[in-house]
Amino acid sequence: MSVVISGSLSLGDIISGGGIINANNPVIGWQQRATAANISATTAAAGFPASNLANPSTNLRWLGVAGPGDQFITVEVNSVEDIDYVGIARHNFAAAQIPVSIEGLTEAGSPEGWQELVGEVILPNDGPALFRFTPQGLTAIRIRLRPGTAAPTAAVVYVGKLLVLQRRIFVGHTPINYGRTAKVVNGRSESGNFLGRIVLNESTQTSVDLQNLTPAWYRAYMEPFIQASKEAPFFFAWRPGDYPLEVGYAWMANDPQPSNQAANGMMQVKLDIGGIVK
Repeated sequence: MSVVISGSLSLGDIISGGGIINANNPVIGWQQRATAANISATTAAAGFPASNLANPSTNLRWLGVAGPGDQFITVEVNSVEDIDYVGIARHNFAAAQIPVSIEGLTEAGSPEGWQELVGEVILPNDGPALFRFTPQGLTAIRIRLRPGTAAPTAAVVYVGKLLVLQRRIFVGHTPINYGRTAKVVNGRSESGNFLGRIVLNESTQTSVDLQNLTPAWYRAYMEPFIQASKEAPFFFAWRPGDYPLEVGYAWMANDPQPSNQAANGMMQVKLDIGGIVK
């Protein structure tokens, strides 16, 4: 689980949407520009096509073919879209020691060609990864994978514009990767001895309490995400600047219902979310 931030992205405070936004404002990657029709990969093993990466399900995956050269996962949006993140879930890039970088294309046939957006990095683990860079209009974006110790594989790739939450989270929050929950079966003998435990499944969960949201900001930015979250998962990082390893690929576990918090119209909403372990 990690957030990889481009060195060209300014982390200083800026004014955005009526609030003070900095590197520690929570971010949600829910916009998805990748589709089964516009995503491709340099190689794909039989039965594991690149189109699986555009499906939010983590049980379908893309599997490349091991080789000596670089491999690319490419998303062509075919129009200049404002894009500032790439999310990847259920990959093996850390375990296989695969250096990863992100490149963008501002216009098809541009003499500048592909430009590096996020420099090469080996991820610290195989958890959900969020690559963040300066918002810009792009016609295509690609993930560059250097050769590693095994063929690359991943289940989900998101490309789009991040939702930067208006308020930061300070106290009482459980980072999603620490909110582990497991369904287990305990084995005991007839005499009461402990024989072991069988883990049937594992997941993560947390709650996000958002308060003092301005009415205009909620309606313009938060409500579209709430609507989309009824069906689609999303990437979530609660404090990306200080804790870049605490990222989740998650889904909504409740039906968020905002309410007025104060006489001035400020709003509040609670998000209960669950996610994959890695």
